[in-house]
Amino acid sequence: MLARKYDNYAWQQQQVEQEQQPRRAPRHQGDNRVALGRAILTAFIVLATYMFVVWRSEAVILSGQQLLQLERQEQQLIAKNNELKIEVEQLKGPERIIGLAQQRLGMNVARSNIYVKSGQAAKNSNSMAVKSK
Repeated sequence: MLARKYDNYAWQQQQVEQEQQPRRAPRHQGDNRVALGRAILTAFIVLATYMFVVWRSEAVILSGQQLLQLERQEQQLIAKNNELKIEVEQLKGPERIIGLAQQRLGMNVARSNIYVKSGQAAKNSNSMAVKSK
């Protein structure tokens, strides 16, 4: 008899504990689908953002490489330009022109007719005085 009373007491105690616990609303299968859809959408957004960042990083790296290549090309062109300036100055020199005139054309510098500006002529308009040896 005591065993029955104890069993009844234990059974009633379980019922009281179950009644005191808050009841959970049953989940519907539609809720699971919505949660799954949200998870897939979130994963897609994260993946798309990651791919965009990788694409932009690649574009930045390529731009940097092109910039370095253009800077190297600029340095080469500046060096070539300096070499050409020196060559032009050498080609414009009077010694070269006199040498070409003597070699190719058989010309000589006329030492007897050298024009020099005199003191008075320098003050006047562009008149030249003749100096003879």
